[in-house]
Amino acid sequence: MNTRTLLAASAIALMATAAQAEKLTVWGLQAFNKDADALIGRMAQDFGKSRGVDVEYVVVPANVLTQRLAAAFEGHAAPDVYMQIGQSTPYYADRGLTKPVDDLLAEMRAVDGGIYESLALQSTYKGVAHSIPLEVDVVPMFARTDLLKAAGMELPKTWEELGAAAKAIVKANPQYTGLGLPVSTANDAESDILMLVWSFGGAMFAEDGSTVTWSSPETTAAYAYIEDLFKAGAIPRSALTWDDAGNNTAYQTGRAAFIMNPASVYSWMVQNDQTLLSNSAMIAIPKGPGPKGRSATMISSFAWMLSSETRQDALAKDWIRYFFQPDNYEKLIEVTGGRWVPIFPKLMQTMPLFKDNPAFASFDDLARNGLAIGFQGPPTPLASEIYNAKVVSTSVQHMLVDGYSPADAVAWATKEIEGIKARQAR
Repeated sequence: MNTRTLLAASAIALMATAAQAEKLTVWGLQAFNKDADALIGRMAQDFGKSRGVDVEYVVVPANVLTQRLAAAFEGHAAPDVYMQIGQSTPYYADRGLTKPVDDLLAEMRAVDGGIYESLALQSTYKGVAHSIPLEVDVVPMFARTDLLKAAGMELPKTWEELGAAAKAIVKANPQYTGLGLPVSTANDAESDILMLVWSFGGAMFAEDGSTVTWSSPETTAAYAYIEDLFKAGAIPRSALTWDDAGNNTAYQTGRAAFIMNPASVYSWMVQNDQTLLSNSAMIAIPKGPGPKGRSATMISSFAWMLSSETRQDALAKDWIRYFFQPDNYEKLIEVTGGRWVPIFPKLMQTMPLFKDNPAFASFDDLARNGLAIGFQGPPTPLASEIYNAKVVSTSVQHMLVDGYSPADAVAWATKEIEGIKARQAR
């Protein structure tokens, strides 16, 4: 059965279910694309009209969503359906804040070509699906080809080459950012630093997902690399306070030579700055040094979760089915301009946005082979809690602000990781 047929059939089933409530509350994670946020809001309103219910759709910025959800659950005022980062699924499921959605995940998998199974791993807790990924976040490196050309350098394939290029560009242009690496405690900082450490050969856990392996020569070397670029001015001091839009803004205003980011930057350039687009390239994350060095990118997603507090399970699931109706879903993916990769690999082959654009040639591979928090093990509640606690980015701040050595900063992070692990085990 193809994508359109299966999801259309789901739509028929959706309309057959009678609504039992007057209102459905849905919280969405800010998409960094106003058109996408607005389109989902209209979809929610249209769904409500089709069902004769009031649907409230609220867009929540990423930097406050976790805190707002915590407060909402504490006050027994949680939304019926909410978005969150997919890799946080084990964290929410372990705390009893979600309801199983195996039936919905089975419907997604039954579509012709299935879904990217790397996402299903993140959606599962103790063998049961507790979230439905709604897109794929793949993270390439954005590089300024004009600045590299002026410096007499090629696109970097290794972090060593990138570091040399970043320093050379900043030396020639002191007002520029060499590497737009967030070193705050924003979500992007936690993710970007993890990717850099993974590229150097470090990992937080062994394959069992429990044994802590953060303290290693490879992790320490990655911290030392960050420290070196920061002291050289290639990573600006302002990056200590960047929010999740900080690196986007630095690149989009023409002030950064390199950033790691989903393709929201690409779609922004298509719409707003063709000159910057012509002077930019999306490339693989550089390879780290030594025998364990790799080109490591993180795969994540926004995901729908059913609140454990909802009494409207059927209506909430029908909203998710409505969201994935082909006319709705493909229009949304198109609007994001590549920022959101569809969860269905088949659409990568059929949607002109992807199949006809060489800029996205590597995205299918990134979606299939990206790493998730918990690496080298699977996503776990422990890995999610550590990610949400911003242990890694806080340890880097200790190094850059408080004078910790790279080894001491790694040791501090390792102690925090072990402490969270011990508390979970009680």
